[in-house]
Amino acid sequence: MKDSSSGLGGTLAVAAFVLVSSSIACAPPEDPAPQQEEALGEKVAQPIVNGTSASAYTEAALVNGPGFVCSGAVIAPRVVLTAGHCVVGASSWTVKAPYAANQSAHGSSSWTSYVSTGEFVNPKTLDVAVIILDTPITMSSYPTLASAAVPSGTKAVNVGRIRNGSISSTGLFVGAPVTLTPGAASGFPSSYVAADVIESGDSGGPVYVGSGTARTLVAVNSGGGGTEVLARVDLALAKIQQLIAANGGSGGTTTAPPQAPPPALGCTGTAESEPNDTSNAANALAGTRCGSLSSGSDLDWYSWSVASAGVAYDVSLTTTGDADILMWKSTGSGWVKITNTSTTRIAATSSGSGNYVIAVRSAAGSVQSYGLKLTK
Repeated sequence: MKDSSSGLGGTLAVAAFVLVSSSIACAPPEDPAPQQEEALGEKVAQPIVNGTSASAYTEAALVNGPGFVCSGAVIAPRVVLTAGHCVVGASSWTVKAPYAANQSAHGSSSWTSYVSTGEFVNPKTLDVAVIILDTPITMSSYPTLASAAVPSGTKAVNVGRIRNGSISSTGLFVGAPVTLTPGAASGFPSSYVAADVIESGDSGGPVYVGSGTARTLVAVNSGGGGTEVLARVDLALAKIQQLIAANGGSGGTTTAPPQAPPPALGCTGTAESEPNDTSNAANALAGTRCGSLSSGSDLDWYSWSVASAGVAYDVSLTTTGDADILMWKSTGSGWVKITNTSTTRIAATSSGSGNYVIAVRSAAGSVQSYGLKLTK
């Protein structure tokens, strides 16, 4: 069994070509007054041509920042999904959900791992972000987020606020179906690519597979210009779930109920060292690490590496609750998700040297103890 990072070598030269033709899809507002040039980029790609109203997508949102507009989706009462370049350099947003009784809320904080390089999509970081709202936007249900990559050739639709070249301040539109393919061969390992159907202002708009209540939000509109770049949501799912839990969860509450201490597991190994709540503060994993998820928003990160191809490895999680694991490998130009063997195990053979990070999480936000073991 090979890990899913194989076949990504040699993408940098291709990335340079795609990079100059894949501009970020933010847009200036409909204010004719002069503005400073947007650091987030303003180049136009292709429009959502003859798009239909996105009124069936209750969560679809208009995102207005200081001097630019984007699109997004309300994924929890106080959490809005959008593109990373729609939050970098900004600290205040107004979010409106036109198909949820025109509810509107202000956001004053955000999260993203995206690093801006100006008007073009940065292929080395994931262009996904969330905005935390000061007050909730309530709905009867919120969209399902993808937990893994979709197969190449999957059909999807884009939602954004541009139709036939015009920015809307009141509604959003659904474009024609596009075919998703992995972005690695085009130099965007954290994205899908497709035929170009978005333009400035569609950035951050949700991309769906399926329809009706069965639809899944798989990506956000990132950039376009000959090639459409769609940043994968599953690669940020653990962090997104953590932020939802830390900001009232999906039920509209503002505080988490008190929880009991984690039950004892009887793990024998090296204890986790806090804080390890982000991938940048990951604990080194060698042998067994013993840890606990002590609150609904807790998320623990670990890291390890291999020096060459052909290294067989087995990462396994033993837990007193419902925790699972996710793992990514650095390709040098970004991170790719490694396919799980099961929710608590990843066994594979390395396709080359590289660094790995592992997230231990609980989808239900329950407290528990665990043991995480690496064998190679």
